[in-house]
Amino acid sequence: MMSGQLRDAKGFTLIEMALVGAIVGITTMIAIPSFTQWKARYQMKQAATELAGNMNLARAAAMSRGTGITVTTAVTSGRATVTFGGVFPPLTLNEGVANITAATIGFNMFGLRAGGGTANALITLTPQQGSPYSVVVTPSGKVDWCAMATCP
Repeated sequence: MMSGQLRDAKGFTLIEMALVGAIVGITTMIAIPSFTQWKARYQMKQAATELAGNMNLARAAAMSRGTGITVTTAVTSGRATVTFGGVFPPLTLNEGVANITAATIGFNMFGLRAGGGTANALITLTPQQGSPYSVVVTPSGKVDWCAMATCP
């Protein structure tokens, strides 16, 4: 009679529950480092694209207003900040950016980079962990970014 009652019992045993808990724990331990690396890369990519986009807006504003605009990068209170000569509000990059190259880049009324010579101007975004990203401005004023310390 006892064996019939055990066959009708429903639910999970303690061993089955412990095994599932161990599998979930191991999977979590494997996934967390991948997630933190992905988050760091995402924050850097987001910061580089945001900076490049705002610099393109500053260039367009210089052309539409017929006047020069200066973009200045610096680290203020431990955060990477960018100012746009009073044309736009200052931009504070996300906390994933530990450092930014201090630079002053101007755009003239024709959209060209002002006073920079024939070499590309490079702004490097350094993360707290992972690889640096860069924003490059050509003498013609074209703004682009890449996922390296120096853009080709």
